[in-house]
Amino acid sequence: MKKEYTLSQQFAIVSLDGQSCIHCSTAKSAAVRGIAMAEVLEEILQQEDGLSVGKIKRKLEAGLEKVKGMRRKELEEAEKRAAEPLLADGALETVPDLLGCDMNYYTAGIEMKAYRADREDYLSIVEGLRGEILEDGPVTLECVCLLWLIRECGCIHDICSVREQERIQERMVDLCAEGNLEEKNREQKTEGQDILTGALCADILWKQEFHKSAELMMKSFLKGKRQLFKNPYLQGINLLFPFLERRQAIFIDFVLLGTDTAQRRQAVELFLSEKGHYVEEVKSGTETLLRIDNMYYRIWPKTIAVNRVPVQGAGLLPVYQ
Repeated sequence: MKKEYTLSQQFAIVSLDGQSCIHCSTAKSAAVRGIAMAEVLEEILQQEDGLSVGKIKRKLEAGLEKVKGMRRKELEEAEKRAAEPLLADGALETVPDLLGCDMNYYTAGIEMKAYRADREDYLSIVEGLRGEILEDGPVTLECVCLLWLIRECGCIHDICSVREQERIQERMVDLCAEGNLEEKNREQKTEGQDILTGALCADILWKQEFHKSAELMMKSFLKGKRQLFKNPYLQGINLLFPFLERRQAIFIDFVLLGTDTAQRRQAVELFLSEKGHYVEEVKSGTETLLRIDNMYYRIWPKTIAVNRVPVQGAGLLPVYQ
């Protein structure tokens, strides 16, 4: 990273990436609620040397209730408070929203703006988190807090595969058990029981929730995990964590006659680049994906009907880990 960022800033870089900077979507509301919760955690961690485990839990519960009850205006203030310094620092920038490249939007002249995280900062945060939690060894307080925030805001599917989610679940179960034993041992001591460790933090946080049902219980999630298996956006056969769709499929129209697959892909790449997006081809097994800004998409030929007139083009479908 270009500089050291606080917990709330790191989470803001990851969670606001690709989210509209104008409109308040369900996904952005969840992200901003997470930013507010990160600020609560920062305040607790700054005082943790002088707080007992009981006091930490009470402060956390009070913070959870406050974040759950945030209204629209409070969410907007929290977003502004988090985004402005990151925009000034270059960790975030405002760019045309990828959804604005969809035929229905750009043909109507609708301008849409979104946040885009600096790729170096984004990868540094995400890969650092993955490296720490997926490997054996001690887990820091910051890693536990950041992972919990990412889980609660439903964006873990952007950065972790199903197998990695299974590994994370195993690691967190072990950490929670370790933290629970640690807390019981501390109850028998009179000294040194106010130092918060990663394991104890995991035991306290992993059982808590701050998301609102309207944010994570989308129509597919309301029908149960078995319905999510039918969701074409998801890869794998199992979901361990709540899923919140943060990206949308788009359709780009262009004439296909006389072109091959490579030429059609190049046409899409050129169109997206002209709209202000970073586009790169990435090999994934036997197929070629497009990395657009910080996310991956699958591209395939598609024809849709507009007033019964067939329109040829290409569809871009989000690829989750």
